[in-house]
Amino acid sequence: MTANGILQIALYFLVLLALTKPLGAFMAKVFSGERTFLHPVLRPLEVGLYKLCGIQEDGEQHWTIYAGSMLAFSLVGIVFSYIILRLQQWFPLNPQGLANLGPDLSFNTAVSFGTNTNWQSYNPEATMSYFSQMIGLATHNFWSAAAGICVAMAFARGFARHSAKTLGSFWVDFTRATVYVLLPLSVIGALLLVSQGAIQNFHP
Repeated sequence: MTANGILQIALYFLVLLALTKPLGAFMAKVFSGERTFLHPVLRPLEVGLYKLCGIQEDGEQHWTIYAGSMLAFSLVGIVFSYIILRLQQWFPLNPQGLANLGPDLSFNTAVSFGTNTNWQSYNPEATMSYFSQMIGLATHNFWSAAAGICVAMAFARGFARHSAKTLGSFWVDFTRATVYVLLPLSVIGALLLVSQGAIQNFHP
């Protein structure tokens, strides 16, 4: 391994270490329902999503309901992506006229992204339309990550609440993970990519 490689790995771990306490404290406030510095901007979005989806913000679920909600949501997401991949030639944003994916590749890809492994056994630019990549797959970068955060939160609450029968609400945790954690991080990441010249356009 080169000195540059070792330096990059060391820098990566230093950044992780530096972010652990402030990001952990921020997430603890978010999932406890406490006010954070992002609330003035993002709280209306959070409340709007609760109203749109019929979510009770103060509702709590038994662990079986919490787990069932997470599994049902993940299954629906996988089926959603599978359908998009199987029918991509009839959706918009396909300037190259790419054909529908076969059932095996569609299933493998949908399950892979739905479980946050993101395994790709294809050339994206020659296989997936822009619609499939953005709506069918990139959405899982939020959904599966948010579901993983929810599992971690439920696990932590299970240890903290020795005698409680509930672990919070999967839907509230999922909304907060997306709005307050993943959305801001994605904006920061996107700005970093743009600053380095990364582009996305809709040309063939």
